[in-house]
Amino acid sequence: MSPRPFPTEIVLIGAGHAHVEVLRRHAMRPAAGIRLTLIAREPQTPYSGMLPGLIRGDTDFAAAHIDCARLAAAAGARLIVAPADAIDLAAGRVGLAGRASVGFDLLSINVGGSPAMPAGGGVAVKPIGQFLDRLAAIEAALPPGAPLAVVGGGAAGTELALALAWRLGARARITLVAGRALLPAVPEGVRRHIARALAAAGIDVVLGEALGHADGALALADGRRLAAAAALWATGVVGPPLLAQSGLRCDAAGCVVVAASLRSVSHPAVFAAGDCASLLGMARPKAGVWAVRAGGVLAANLDRAARGAPLHDWRPQRRALVILGTGGGRAVAWRGGWWLAGGLAWRWKDRIDRRWMAMYQHLRPIAPPGVHCD
Repeated sequence: MSPRPFPTEIVLIGAGHAHVEVLRRHAMRPAAGIRLTLIAREPQTPYSGMLPGLIRGDTDFAAAHIDCARLAAAAGARLIVAPADAIDLAAGRVGLAGRASVGFDLLSINVGGSPAMPAGGGVAVKPIGQFLDRLAAIEAALPPGAPLAVVGGGAAGTELALALAWRLGARARITLVAGRALLPAVPEGVRRHIARALAAAGIDVVLGEALGHADGALALADGRRLAAAAALWATGVVGPPLLAQSGLRCDAAGCVVVAASLRSVSHPAVFAAGDCASLLGMARPKAGVWAVRAGGVLAANLDRAARGAPLHDWRPQRRALVILGTGGGRAVAWRGGWWLAGGLAWRWKDRIDRRWMAMYQHLRPIAPPGVHCD
């Protein structure tokens, strides 16, 4: 196979967990005939696993974020800091807010998603980079003892509520609105342990479907109205509107439908991974662990697609280890029916998180970065 006379332009939209691995692998072993461009919303991309610790104050901003410019430079990639607002599949271009569009031969999407919530219904926890600023504004405006609602009874919402209770203390009265059940898919022993942690933190758990937040109250489907100065949503994820608007085949939640190779089932020049992707016939939870595991497969298949080689299939694990921080240097970990709680679980989580971050924070650049910021 003769090499292409010009580089294959691979554009990465989003600096999610899978894309940072694509960049790391390209830095470790640069592929000839490929030019990478990373389009990122923010110059520093957060690691979702360390968000609760950042909220509690267990860690700082630098430890919980990856410097996109440094990572892109290590990979010899161009970095554009701007939100992508359109994808023109026919022309092979990505539209950017307030600047010229960017062309691609291959496109990869790893932009995460947002909680499924009504318009104007509250503050979305994702995208995380935008949430941190909004949380700071909410905290600054909260009167002493104000009621605060967290919507979402899964692991993300539960851990967020516990982190906020640790951060705010008596400055807020927190209610966790858990939908039909608190942590419905976890072992019973884990659920009881976390329920005790919520009670010890002074967090009220309310079952019910939240409809929206307005005029200082959170409306529930059964007619109840809960006092809430603010409502933070950590519910199921939906994809950004630009994905379905582009003409890509998406699922009911607006996430790109991909085959086991992570290639779009409707457009072979497009790949997707993480929360914004939906594996055809292999549904997995919207959790960071699957995006992390997808990174290596995505990197290999982008390289193989650029060379016209057959793609590899990914067979993601059905279950993953979950470690939920409860505060005070303690956590609870589980996988399947096995679980562990206490200080050892927290040290385990902290070690995993910091070791993962170190892979992306300490790469040495192989080329000067091409950075364009809006």
